[in-house]
Amino acid sequence: MKYYIQTLGCAMNYSDSERVASVLQKLGFKKTENPRETDLYLFNTCSIRQKGEDRVYGMMRNLGEWKKQNPRLKLALTGCMVRKTSTRNTEKENRDKLLGKFKMLDFVFKITDTQRLEEILQESEHRPFTEEESESPGRLEYLNVNPDYTNIFQAFVPIQIGCDKFCTYCIVPYARGREQSRDMDAILKECAGLVEKGCREITLVGQTVNSYGKSGIDKLHGKFAEYKDPFVELLTRVDKLGEKGLNRLRFTSPHPYDFTDSLITAHAKLKTLTPHIHLPVQAGDDRTLQKMNRKYSVEQYKEIIKKFRAAVPGCSVTTDIIVGFCAEKEEQFENSYRLYQDLRFDMAYIARYSERPGTVSVKAFADDVPRAEKARRWHKLNDILEECSHEYNQSLIGKTLEVLVESHNPETGECEGKSRENKVVQFPGTTDLIGTVKEVKIQKALKWVVKGTSEF
Repeated sequence: MKYYIQTLGCAMNYSDSERVASVLQKLGFKKTENPRETDLYLFNTCSIRQKGEDRVYGMMRNLGEWKKQNPRLKLALTGCMVRKTSTRNTEKENRDKLLGKFKMLDFVFKITDTQRLEEILQESEHRPFTEEESESPGRLEYLNVNPDYTNIFQAFVPIQIGCDKFCTYCIVPYARGREQSRDMDAILKECAGLVEKGCREITLVGQTVNSYGKSGIDKLHGKFAEYKDPFVELLTRVDKLGEKGLNRLRFTSPHPYDFTDSLITAHAKLKTLTPHIHLPVQAGDDRTLQKMNRKYSVEQYKEIIKKFRAAVPGCSVTTDIIVGFCAEKEEQFENSYRLYQDLRFDMAYIARYSERPGTVSVKAFADDVPRAEKARRWHKLNDILEECSHEYNQSLIGKTLEVLVESHNPETGECEGKSRENKVVQFPGTTDLIGTVKEVKIQKALKWVVKGTSEF
């Protein structure tokens, strides 16, 4: 039996897929890179934007045609789109609505039920769960599954699940549940095991990763009470693995509300923590931020960036911005544009607002910015993004950067990897350099990439 997983969405989804793969392999499945030859096609889905779900809908229709040609093919779905773990054999009132929407689907499961895959597969084939089997494990238990890591020199390590921020445009708190943090010892054990096997870069992932240890559920159970800033404590402990071979430590994605001075200090002091933050601002207008329920002001955000750049000279600062949010006036958009001009983000993920069923914004606000206007605003921000990206890359010319090599292009003879600043670097090299850290002197700056040489 072969399986194929298609992962859509954030770093957390990719980390989750590694755990699903591990469980499937223990059940006797073998991974295939060719979806046409698989016996189980599994989507790990993202619901952050409607576009992600629309993509799944389109692909599911195509897979329905595959299934007509191969009735043995099982189609399954997990991730943010799923609300109820269920199969075709689950009683109708207990099935997820996706099974009604897609007749070709065999089963769906919440990612927190990953450990129950054997039972779920069994039910999808011939028998219902027993009452004992129906008891769901703790939401964090699936993180104890040893992942089938995509590669050994880079790894995502989840440190929390869920979210308590309830941004009005976001479905995550409803899709993944309330925020809950993983035990620090379990995280450190996973990180130590990775480094022992040769991992050079670890990225800690969570929905709002820097609120680690501060959620209502964590406090209710009295966890992490001994730490003033649990996230900084975790970073400090993982940083000690630098003595055993860890080269760099990253995290994604933090929230401005929880971005503390102690976290900024940690970036300045911890050797493995990289000089880069991706800190989503979402809008540069206070009224829009309030409508989004972001719980910080533009000035508070700017102060964080000012402190970070003072503590970590030469750092990279990247962000997320939504244009065309409900009732966003031209003046409010221009405030976002001016913020970008002021802060000069060297990279940004710019999204045009789209309605997500089930979110507060759909229920409370009208999506009244015309599509053409959203496009115009997107292009205007993208123009300054290109300018700032090239500007930052030009500042790297003549500097020597540490690059973790991720790939080799046989056509150009170039290696490609990322610097500690998270910039894509290309330089002449050979395949055997993949997975190693090389010093590269930057000679040329393009819009999104810098080029250099490791021979100097």
